[in-house]
Amino acid sequence: MNDKLDQRIQLVASASFGKIVDDWRRRQSDLPSRSEAIRRLVHLGLQHDEDHPMRMITAIIRPHRYEAVREALMTLGVSGVTATQVQGFGRQRGQTEFYRGAEYKVAEIPKIRVDVAVASSMVESVVDAIQKAAGSGKIGDGKIFVSGLTEVVRIRTGERDQTALD
Repeated sequence: MNDKLDQRIQLVASASFGKIVDDWRRRQSDLPSRSEAIRRLVHLGLQHDEDHPMRMITAIIRPHRYEAVREALMTLGVSGVTATQVQGFGRQRGQTEFYRGAEYKVAEIPKIRVDVAVASSMVESVVDAIQKAAGSGKIGDGKIFVSGLTEVVRIRTGERDQTALD
């Protein structure tokens, strides 16, 4: 990062963004200016994408929406999906069921956990597809989590990273 600093890039940002950058800059010991902090943050973001070219997308969805999600992912060309039956609660805080006239409180609700490993370039389209296929607009539709993958290895061949996903 010892390049000559001779290029100007205009950045228009909100006051709250400036405060976040300034707060981060003050926690660093070697950043004298806001512009240097922004340069460092951009560099760190680009480095992160280079170091983590793949993402793991985990979606917690309603069980009856799984087939629609699976079809949507296959349409995008996703080559592999792992689905697991799980139980949990969020805002729903469980549900009340009746059995033979008696009321029972069920604390955890059955859900399906869908895990998909994809290239970073596919993240937005995969997230959108899951959201459209799994969403009903009601509480309990679920959540989607996106995290970085540092390495993927195909056990059978030893292929690594992007080639192991195909």
